[in-house]
Amino acid sequence: MPVLLAYVNALIPVLFCTALGYSLARRTNLLNSTSLATLVTHIGLPTLILNALLTMDAELLSLSGTLWAILAVLAISSLLGALVLRLSGLAIPGYLPMLVNPNTGNLGIPLVFALLGTEALIHAVVISTVVQISHFTLGVWLLSGRFSLKSILRNGSILALIAGVAWRLVDAPRPEAVLSTLSLLSGMTLPVMLLLLGKSLAGIDIRQLDRLGRIIGLAFARVAIGLTSAILVCLALPLAPLVQQTLLLQASMPVAVISYLLASHYNGPKDDIAAVILVSLPISLLAALGTQLFYSNG
Repeated sequence: MPVLLAYVNALIPVLFCTALGYSLARRTNLLNSTSLATLVTHIGLPTLILNALLTMDAELLSLSGTLWAILAVLAISSLLGALVLRLSGLAIPGYLPMLVNPNTGNLGIPLVFALLGTEALIHAVVISTVVQISHFTLGVWLLSGRFSLKSILRNGSILALIAGVAWRLVDAPRPEAVLSTLSLLSGMTLPVMLLLLGKSLAGIDIRQLDRLGRIIGLAFARVAIGLTSAILVCLALPLAPLVQQTLLLQASMPVAVISYLLASHYNGPKDDIAAVILVSLPISLLAALGTQLFYSNG
C-alpha cells in the first residue's frame, strides 16, 4: 500500500533518531548536558519558527485559522478530560494537564515535517507554541495553584512568533543572508529534539508500576481526547486540508515529556505520567497512521 509505505518511510527517521537518543542516554554521557535542552528552547525552536514564518508561501491569515483551531482543541480537550477524570475518580489537578497537552514539540513537529513536508511546518510550530503556553498556564496553575505570566513572556518561541508575524505584517525586507542564517540554525532543531525525546524516555523509571489498567486507560484517553477534539474542530471550522491534517496529527500525539517534568517539580503523579508517556507513544503513532490513511482515501 503506497500510503503505508510512505508513512513507514517518514516514520523510520523519527524513530531512529529517538532510539539513538535512548541508546546514547543509556550507554554514554553525550546527552547528559542540560545545555542541549536549553539550546533547543532558546535558539533552535525560535529560529525554526522565524524561518518558517519568513519563508512560508501562505498568507498570515491562514495562521489565524490554525491558532483558533488549536485553542478550540485545547478547550474541548479540557472539558472531555475533566469529564473522564471525574468519572474515573482521578484527581483533575494532577492528571488533566497530561490529557490536554500533547507532545507537539519533540515528537509532533518532526512527525508533521516528515509526513506532510515543509508547507505544514509553520502550522505545526504555531500549534506547538500554543501548547507550550498551555503547559505553563493551565498545567502550572492546576499542579501548583499559581499562575506565572513572566514565564510566558520570557518564552523564546512566543517572542519569535510575535517577531515573525510583525515582520510579515510590515512587509520588511528578508535578506538572503538572514534567511540562510535562520535556516542553518533551525536545521539542528528537529534531530536534537528527537535525541532529547529518546533521552527523556531512557530516564523514565516505571519499575514500580502496579496499576497497568489505569495506565493503559489514561494512554488511550490522551490520544482519543485529542483526536476527538481535533475532529470536532475540523468539522466546525473551514480549515484547509493541510491544516486539518496537521491539527489531527498534533492533537493525537502522546503525553508530553514536559508534563512529567512539571509533575515532578510540583509533586504531581509523576510515576503514572511517566508510564503513560511510554504506553501512549505507540497508540499515538497508530492514530497518526489512521489519519494518513483517511486523507489518502479522501
